[in-house]
Amino acid sequence: MRKRLALLFGFIALVSVFVTCSTDFELNTPQETTVVFGILDESADTQWVKVNKSFLGDGNNFEYAALNDCTEYSNVTVSVEENGGLNRLWTLSEMYVPVDNSSGIYYTDSQKVYYFIPGSLDNSVTYTVKAEFDDNRPVVEATTSLVGQFDFTGIFKAKLFTGLDFENGTGLASPSYINNFLIDWSLGEDAKRYDLTIRFNYIEHTIAGAITPKYIDWFQGTQIASDITGSGNLDRTINTELFFQFLQTVPDLVDTTGIDKRVIGNVEFMLTAAHDELNTYIEINEPVSGIVTERPTYTNVTNGIGIFSSRAKVVLDRASPLTPLTQFKRNSTEEMSRGQYTGDMLFCSDSLAYVGENYYCN
Repeated sequence: MRKRLALLFGFIALVSVFVTCSTDFELNTPQETTVVFGILDESADTQWVKVNKSFLGDGNNFEYAALNDCTEYSNVTVSVEENGGLNRLWTLSEMYVPVDNSSGIYYTDSQKVYYFIPGSLDNSVTYTVKAEFDDNRPVVEATTSLVGQFDFTGIFKAKLFTGLDFENGTGLASPSYINNFLIDWSLGEDAKRYDLTIRFNYIEHTIAGAITPKYIDWFQGTQIASDITGSGNLDRTINTELFFQFLQTVPDLVDTTGIDKRVIGNVEFMLTAAHDELNTYIEINEPVSGIVTERPTYTNVTNGIGIFSSRAKVVLDRASPLTPLTQFKRNSTEEMSRGQYTGDMLFCSDSLAYVGENYYCN
């Protein structure tokens, strides 16, 4: 649940860019606009939707933006309906969540969100979110399908059966990195955008005795599918030397003050797929780099604005359910512990296979 809240906060920070005002001020427009944002995520246990209102005031809108009580409805019921399958219907519950306002002007304390816990979602059907009011105004609604099944290919998984090679063994004096390490995956129906991240896990031991699991995410960029039929594959080829160079740029790793050792952990490959409509929304709202700063408004919400769409995530942390978590092989482990880029970061291995090696954790 804590992880889902963290993802929610990041999403709220992205989408809460609509200027609002308080009903305590005189309004310069008689009609507010209902704003809906919701991304269904099959990999999450809890699903979130944000519903609020947006309008302009006659005073300083930067001041109004910090007042969240005027942007929230007290007369709305939010629901999500399953169209097909079990035809389930969920009435969403309310929750106030804290807001990190360190880098923006919107909301100074907390804001209301809506959530439900479906147990599971069915990617063979569609889902409709509805915001219904008690004053007979039109229902605000939007419908989305889910992202179809996708996964890393069997050929890529087979690479991980005996461990992960990012350095293939000519020794520390002349390391041999892999410049064509291929990661490929199958596509999901209705999915357009794929983000690939490699997560390196480790356990940090301080001189004071604290033991803390940590990780570093190495983002591998975005790939766009040519269509949304779910047929074919996408891939990413990396130069593994860049991984060790990337770790050298992470301040928390470079700083070894108070650190006794860092025990090398497993590696995860994480792939997130965004629905076609969500990809369109993201692309339209990306920072403008050209001379023309105006951009079109994109919404799939009826009687309101915003986006209701879906995404899904696949995490590969082992070659199969019967194999251990994916670990670096011997040469990569030695490179991590004693190599030219990360040799000063106090990495070591606690694997009994390396007892007697100078990179074994004492």
